[in-house]
Amino acid sequence: MGAQLPFRIDLPVLFDCDRYAETGRAWRCLMSTVEKSPGSAMSRGRKLHGPREARPGLWGGLALSCASIVFCLLVGEAVVRFLDPLTSSRPFLFNLATGHRTQNPVNSPVMRYDATLGHEPVGGAAGTLMGQPVSFSADGMRNHNLPAPPAGEPPILAVGDSFTEGWAVKDDDAWPAYLARDTGRRVLNAGVRGYGLDQMVLRAERLAPRFKPQAIILAFIEDDMNRAGLAARHAVHKPYFRPSGDGLELHNVPVPTTPVSGPLDPARRILGYSYLLDFIMRQLGGYDLWYGDSIKTDVDTNLLSCRLMQRFAALAKREEAQGVVVAFRNDLTGVDTREAARLRWRITAVLACARDAGLTALDTHDGFAAAGADRESGAFYFDRHFTARGNALAAKLIASTLEGARVPVEGLTEKQGVGKQ
Repeated sequence: MGAQLPFRIDLPVLFDCDRYAETGRAWRCLMSTVEKSPGSAMSRGRKLHGPREARPGLWGGLALSCASIVFCLLVGEAVVRFLDPLTSSRPFLFNLATGHRTQNPVNSPVMRYDATLGHEPVGGAAGTLMGQPVSFSADGMRNHNLPAPPAGEPPILAVGDSFTEGWAVKDDDAWPAYLARDTGRRVLNAGVRGYGLDQMVLRAERLAPRFKPQAIILAFIEDDMNRAGLAARHAVHKPYFRPSGDGLELHNVPVPTTPVSGPLDPARRILGYSYLLDFIMRQLGGYDLWYGDSIKTDVDTNLLSCRLMQRFAALAKREEAQGVVVAFRNDLTGVDTREAARLRWRITAVLACARDAGLTALDTHDGFAAAGADRESGAFYFDRHFTARGNALAAKLIASTLEGARVPVEGLTEKQGVGKQ
């Protein structure tokens, strides 16, 4: 049985239309008949088209839809660029997905490859970082308070990441510089940008036997725990540890110098110029997919961080130095309550491991909150790092812990910000 047509044509009328065949009006006659036929597709509102007619508006509608999408994307791109505080410091055509591989501060002329640490400062080097002057001593320590003569007693050694080295601040505005002025003691700033918790411990193990410090301060943020679980970060290889028995086993040493790349790099080189896409991928947590510049070791970073506290404590004991672990407070602007609680839990767990290992532990969270960091985030943080004011506050909190005395801190009560052994 054949398929039923969506319309009905009376045969007498069909034969009547045949008389127009030679004049070319047969099709019009037939369509007129179909429209008038009860139950036909045309009578129900659907239009039939002749063989030579194109559907009106199809391509126009598609073009309009595409234009609308492109317009919305351009508006979104413009808004994200306008709101990003770092837009003015970058070239207009800056690839956010791959740019940090070449613009990565680790690849700066003031940094060099190190087979054990991955990278370290170049002794005697000078340059700029985020528009601020930065210089290093012959020993690879960031300079500060150069006019002041060094104190005669054993120094304080400070290790950490860019928070300790000082990010977008002058030499004398990093927290070790403030600490030296607050305590009147010589402070060696051995902080290095991009370091993970593992690299901090390794650098302390290298420098402590040489400088014989009275105290060793290891300052970290929560993300440094994640970095310890990587074999490569920002397309730069690094050393890493794996738990072994009750201790740790060092891997990736000597640190490879081969490029870090992936199969999606061609797409990143094209799409990476979009600030909007970068914003969306970061909000979705697609860091690995978008940047593709890290190699994970799949190690439990909570366990690893605790083991690193034990290793750091063993170093302090060998060197007969006071071991101090400082957890810096992240800029919580835009961080929801649940994520802030997760960050706090991880920090608290590491500090508990530090105390159990016999180290002095300081959580700066309450100290910064009491000083108004939540109300005036821009006064204490820039580009997710401490400003000069933030570094000054951090130094006072650390000085209070080192001396066991209460150094006056704006807005800080006696019980806030100071961790006890």
